[in-house]
Amino acid sequence: MSFLDKFKAGVAEAGNKAKTMVEINRLKLQNHNKQQEIDQEYQTMGKLLFEAAVSGAEPLPQAQVEHHVNRILGLKAEIHANQWKISELGDANEAAPESAKDITPSAEALTEAPRSEVVIKKEQD
Repeated sequence: MSFLDKFKAGVAEAGNKAKTMVEINRLKLQNHNKQQEIDQEYQTMGKLLFEAAVSGAEPLPQAQVEHHVNRILGLKAEIHANQWKISELGDANEAAPESAKDITPSAEALTEAPRSEVVIKKEQD
């Protein structure tokens, strides 16, 4: 193989690695944005709970929280899928950022698990 052929092969390999790194970074950015959306959903759920507690309302209805729970589960599934793609692209060492490694039950586990209700009663003055 001549020097020119080796050089062309090296340039082609570098180009492929650069494309892979761009794709990996794009997926990581998506995961970061999805994690921010999850944090926002958690914040919204906390606000709903706080407002219910302050007003002395009954426990939050399942329907009021269900949208947020489903959104969080969907975003976590998307993050997991992106992590899988990242590991397939060859960056297994950085595939799972610490913020996305928490263990979250699957949607099936949530529907099968017994439901418990949190009751916060307003103190009588």
